[in-house]
Amino acid sequence: MTEVEHKLTKKNQDFLFRLNKGLADSDQISEEQKEEILAEVEEKLTAGQKLGHTAAQLFGTPAEAMQKYLNPVRLAKGFHDYSFAFLAADTALVLIMFLTGFFTVTMAFSGSKQGSEGIGMTSVLFLAIWGGVIYTKAMQRLVPNANVDPNKKRMPVWLMMILVVVLWVGGFSMILLLPSVINPVLPVWGNAIVFFLAFIAYIWNRKHAGLKQGGLLAISRLAQQERMKQEEEKRG
Repeated sequence: MTEVEHKLTKKNQDFLFRLNKGLADSDQISEEQKEEILAEVEEKLTAGQKLGHTAAQLFGTPAEAMQKYLNPVRLAKGFHDYSFAFLAADTALVLIMFLTGFFTVTMAFSGSKQGSEGIGMTSVLFLAIWGGVIYTKAMQRLVPNANVDPNKKRMPVWLMMILVVVLWVGGFSMILLLPSVINPVLPVWGNAIVFFLAFIAYIWNRKHAGLKQGGLLAISRLAQQERMKQEEEKRG
C-alpha cells in the first residue's frame, strides 16, 4: 500500500483494490499503463476525499472506471452537450413514474378501485412536464459552461430561485382549477399502465440520446460530474 493509498478511506481503498484486480485481469493495456491508471485514480480519490466526494461520485463503479480508461470513446457526453429537450423529457418522465408508481402502490394496498386517493392524470402530466421544463432550464443556467463567456451578464442565482418557486407554485395552482371532466382520476390499473408507458419512453429517450449510465435522474448526475470537472480544471 502506498503512502497516498494509506490515507484513503476503507471504501476508497476497496474501490482501488477492485479496480486494480480488474486491470490485472485485462490484457488490453501494458503493465506500465496499468500503473499510470492506478496512480491517477489514487490521486483523484485523495483529492476528491478532501472535498467530500466518494469514489462512486467520481468514477461510478470499478467496472465503470475501467470502461473509462479502457474504452474512453464510450464515455457519456458532458452536461451541456445534451439538448434541453432530452434533459427536460428525462426529468418529466421520472416525475411521471414517481407519481403514478406512488398512486399504484398506495391505491393497491388501500383497496381503492375508483382512484379516490390519486390526483387527476392531466394534473400529473402537467406537473411533471412543467417541473421538467423549469428544473432543466434552471440547471442549464446554474451549471458552469466552459463555452459561455464568463463575463456575460447572467441572472442572479437568488432571483432565478425566486422565479422557479413562483413558476412552480403558479403551475400547481393552475391544476386546481381543472374540471374533473378533463382531469380524470385513474384507478390503480390505469396508473400502472401510465407508469409502464412512461418507463418505456424513459428508456427510449436515453437510448436515443446515447446515455447509458446516468442514474435515475440524468440531469443531476451530469450536473454533478460537470461541477467536479470544473473543480479539477481549477486545481490544474
